[in-house]
Amino acid sequence: MTTKQETTGAKRRRLDRNAVVIAAEEYVDQHGYDALTMTVLAGELDTRVSSLYNHVANLDDLRSEIQVRAMQLLGRQVRSAAMARTGAEGLRVLSHAFREFAREFPERYAALTRSPIDREAFFEAAGETIEALAVMTRSTGLPEARIIPTCMAIFAALHGFVSLESSGYFGEITDLDEVYAQVVRGAVTAAVVEATQATAATA
Repeated sequence: MTTKQETTGAKRRRLDRNAVVIAAEEYVDQHGYDALTMTVLAGELDTRVSSLYNHVANLDDLRSEIQVRAMQLLGRQVRSAAMARTGAEGLRVLSHAFREFAREFPERYAALTRSPIDREAFFEAAGETIEALAVMTRSTGLPEARIIPTCMAIFAALHGFVSLESSGYFGEITDLDEVYAQVVRGAVTAAVVEATQATAATA
C-alpha cells in the first residue's frame, strides 16, 4: 500500500533550471501559456514558489524560455522534414511540417505568436526555421533580392491558416487538410512562378 509520504516523494522532481522549464512546458501544453504562473508551477512540482527562484529569475524569464525552446523545436522539425529536398517539393514538405508542429504543440505554437520577451534570444532561436525556409525558397531559382520578401509571404500564408486552425476558428469543417493543401499550393506556386519569370527575363 502506497503511503501519502511515498506519493508525495514520487511526485517531487530533482529541481534545476531544465526540470523547471520542462514542467512549465508540460503545464502550458495542458492548460495554455496564459495560465502559467509561478504559484501553479510550484504546485505542479510540489515545492515552494521561493524555491523556483533558485532556477528562474521570474515568470517572464520562464515564459521567454518556453518561447525560445518552442522556436528551436520548430526549427529542428522543419529542417529535418525538408532535409535533402529542394524547390517546390521542399517548400511543400516544410509547410506541412510547420502545420504538424502547431497541431502537436498548439499551446507552444500560441506562445510563439506572442511578442517575444527576449527578442535577441527568440530571433536567434528562429534562425534554423528561417534558414530552412530561405534555403528551400532559394532552391526554386528565385533571385536573391526576392528571397526575404517571398519567405515572409509564405510564412504569413502558413501562419494565417495554422493560427485560425489552432484557435478553433474553422469549427466543424472537416476537409481542412485540403484547405491547407490549397494554401500551400498557392504559396509555393507563387514562388516558383516568380522564379520562372525571373529566369526568363534574364535569359
